[in-house]
Amino acid sequence: MLLTAVLLGACAVPTSSSAPTLTSRAVATPQRLPELTEAAEAWHLLSSYGDQAWPGWGAARIPLLIRAGEFDLLVGHPSPPQEFGLLPEAAVADQPVYRYAGHLIPVPAATAWEVGGIWSVAVPTRAEFQQAIDAQLGAGVVQLDTANTVRAIVHEAFHAYALTAIHGDVPNFGADVDEGKMIQRLAALPDLDEQHAAEGQALVKALQASDRWEVRAAAAEFLKLRQTRRAGQDKEIAAYEQRVEWLEGLARYADIALMQLSARAGEAPGNPPAGKIWLDFHAALSSPAGSPDGFRGRYYLLGAAQAFLLDRLMPGWKTRALNEKFALEDLLQEALR
Repeated sequence: MLLTAVLLGACAVPTSSSAPTLTSRAVATPQRLPELTEAAEAWHLLSSYGDQAWPGWGAARIPLLIRAGEFDLLVGHPSPPQEFGLLPEAAVADQPVYRYAGHLIPVPAATAWEVGGIWSVAVPTRAEFQQAIDAQLGAGVVQLDTANTVRAIVHEAFHAYALTAIHGDVPNFGADVDEGKMIQRLAALPDLDEQHAAEGQALVKALQASDRWEVRAAAAEFLKLRQTRRAGQDKEIAAYEQRVEWLEGLARYADIALMQLSARAGEAPGNPPAGKIWLDFHAALSSPAGSPDGFRGRYYLLGAAQAFLLDRLMPGWKTRALNEKFALEDLLQEALR
């Protein structure tokens, strides 16, 4: 399944433990394949900090598919499809690079994609990625650099990891919803942007609180605002929001957590300091309708915030959220009882 948001969160609705280890930062023949530099950096960060951000993520060893001009390049795959041929004298982190004359994905996008039965990260080269972003958002709205290109790879790597864990079966939370029609329906609701801003600001208050009871009170305020907003609506709206928050909120949580960890360790050149990453997240969360990831991007932020709150309120929540497929707001409600 290809999702079309192209900034830090385009992804995904099974990787393999037999994939080769990718831990070195070295990139062979960078003059010939400069687009692989970000791949090596992302793998290094994942192997170094992934397990701290989410247990098991750093060891998942997820392959990478890069759309480069007329070709697809495949790195770190244990058994490349037969149409991929070995690219001589090229390697990433001591792993061979394979090339296919054509594209497995019809359009340039950052996503998780099943390649030869293994969920992989798929990204365009930075130049093609920038063109796709400019086409969707307008020229100059978002400018890719090394840090956010690496972060996009990291984000999709979590999707690939999660899809492997759940065998590609994303929960629908009680209703099968046509996403295009649901977005049109939600966008037509009066005051939705303001209501989502109020929810986001309650979550910011909870995340910034130092006292546990203040955290709980602000979290309860968020849940009450959400309950009030949904009063009289059918279950499809709740199901859609819970699904996107589960799918994309968890990935946004993971990429923020990993980039903070790497920043504190002085890794990831060009990455902002950990404190700025956190403050930028709070600023975006305060006005989630302004997300550059499109309409559904607001749920990346709201979902990630709930995940960070669960870190404080419910030890062990990650297993229940991912493997048992609990909605984040349901876990948060349980944590407050």
